[in-house]
Amino acid sequence: MRFFVAVAICGVCPLSLFAEPVARAVQDYCITPLAEDIALGFGLARAPAEMERKLLNGKVAKLYRTDDSRIMVVAHESGQTCEVMALGADIVEFAVATGGWRVRDTAPTPSPSTNINPNGQSGGYFAARLDDDGFIQSFVTVLPERQFIGVTTSRVAQSAQAREVLGLK
Repeated sequence: MRFFVAVAICGVCPLSLFAEPVARAVQDYCITPLAEDIALGFGLARAPAEMERKLLNGKVAKLYRTDDSRIMVVAHESGQTCEVMALGADIVEFAVATGGWRVRDTAPTPSPSTNINPNGQSGGYFAARLDDDGFIQSFVTVLPERQFIGVTTSRVAQSAQAREVLGLK
């Protein structure tokens, strides 16, 4: 019986998502709030003003700290774009954990060119359709030499790239 429960849990929430903090931060602080119209940064502590000035380079946004000091969340003032920046992340674990991302009950579809690997600069694009014909899209950038992962997630009304990746006319 325990085996069947474990298999069911893995099917709903892959264990890698729980083990990998960057992918979990993208899900918890960007994807879910954007899909569910929750204020970006909700539940997080705002970073000090000096840190914001230094890291945001003039962006009209707020910088938030997560429980993991290596992961920061940038909530753009538009309320429609969110970024996660992480240093010292395990790129392979992150790549696997993106399979656990969900927009409501749907896994975002990666573009055919998505390639997240620890051997060189890489990245990808993920898209999911919302009920109101909008989209959630995530752009991933990986810089292994800096152990950096950056993910920009947006809620948009229209996206030619999302339509193409999702096979919509």
